[in-house]
Amino acid sequence: MGLNALVTTVRNTANGAAVAQGQVGVTYQWDPQMQAGVDYMYMKGNGYLDNNHAHQISAILNYFLSKRTKAYTEVVYQRTNASAQALVSGIVEPNGTSGGPTQLVARVGVLTRF
Repeated sequence: MGLNALVTTVRNTANGAAVAQGQVGVTYQWDPQMQAGVDYMYMKGNGYLDNNHAHQISAILNYFLSKRTKAYTEVVYQRTNASAQALVSGIVEPNGTSGGPTQLVARVGVLTRF
């Protein structure tokens, strides 16, 4: 089992906008081929960003096919305050943002490292 924690602050020096985020998570590998993980993240913008904030929960299940290749499924859910639009990182189609304060994304894929 592995635990992780991350605290990050991003600032735009051109306009003063800033976002702080904190993330905690856990991963567990119950056999050589199967691994699961869960993360929670809280994000908060400063006054320039209307003090908007968001909660995000993600879960992933990895099945290792070899040392370099895995199949995975991932689910990410984000909820912002009512005046903001949710935006899960990595979503680009059509413009990435949701039409409201929640967004749910599910991914299934295969990853190979070279």
